Amino acid sequence: MEIKNIKSIQVFNTVAEVQNVTRAAQLLGTSQSAVSYHIKKLEAEMDAALFRRSAAGLELTETGVILAAHVARGLEAIRTGIAQSTSRAGTIELALLPMFASRWLSSRLGGLLEANPSLQLSIKNHNNNYAHIDKPERFADLGIQWGRGNWSAFKVTKLWPERLVVACSPDYLAAHPIRHPSDLTKCTLLHVDDTRMWEEWFVDNNVANPVAPSRMMLEDRHFQLSSTINGLGVSLFADWAVRPELDSGSLVNPFGATFATSFAYHLIVPLAAEMSPSVRKFHDWLLDLSRSASAPAPKPLS
Repeated sequence: MEIKNIKSIQVFNTVAEVQNVTRAAQLLGTSQSAVSYHIKKLEAEMDAALFRRSAAGLELTETGVILAAHVARGLEAIRTGIAQSTSRAGTIELALLPMFASRWLSSRLGGLLEANPSLQLSIKNHNNNYAHIDKPERFADLGIQWGRGNWSAFKVTKLWPERLVVACSPDYLAAHPIRHPSDLTKCTLLHVDDTRMWEEWFVDNNVANPVAPSRMMLEDRHFQLSSTINGLGVSLFADWAVRPELDSGSLVNPFGATFATSFAYHLIVPLAAEMSPSVRKFHDWLLDLSRSASAPAPKPLS
């Protein structure tokens, strides 16, 4: 079947997103009657209903759901094609976590850019929310996300297995002796995003039903690092990320050990977008580089 008017597809896409004719008309800068006309026209061409009315407003029919998925992918492909044929053609929009960028990636970018002078990087920081924003393909071409890798809207590749270290300042340790895992139930636990890392750590170290300790949620890992150095509490970090502070003594590891975790850094690419040659080059370079990275050898918990 041939769709004779691409405008009807664009109108359908907007109505499918907002599920409200009035709102769609406002976004499109047209009238409600024009929006209704295009929807009816498309339904007539397809000989199928695309929306049904409910108490909550408009809902997609089964046919509408299928069409909406294909339309969204098609329009995104058009946006990608336009971007690649204009000044953005060689630009890679990269969503990065600040600590990962400063402590691992930045020192390695020079070789890539020297070997590929036509590549242009546009780096955008995020607070570990890239995998959860609406239409992430419009924010960045690909990104780094910390977590367990369960993001269904992305192609996900774990960069390497991580080992965590418990870290605090020397002064904090002097005031709050930590000899056994259960001692942490008496400490202020610092974290970013949520408490899942600490919950996993307690389970893995056989601290059953710990009494809820004081907790402090911080905006990002750089702030968490400075707060830990300044003695506000105890943190879990990827061991390599705080190795300079541990080596200098501004942080201490009270257990002298690292711990396995289900969390890791991942390279994620939105499934809704097609990678350009430049993005593919960066993607493959980063994965090749990550394969040479290895976590430090585990130390036994004494």
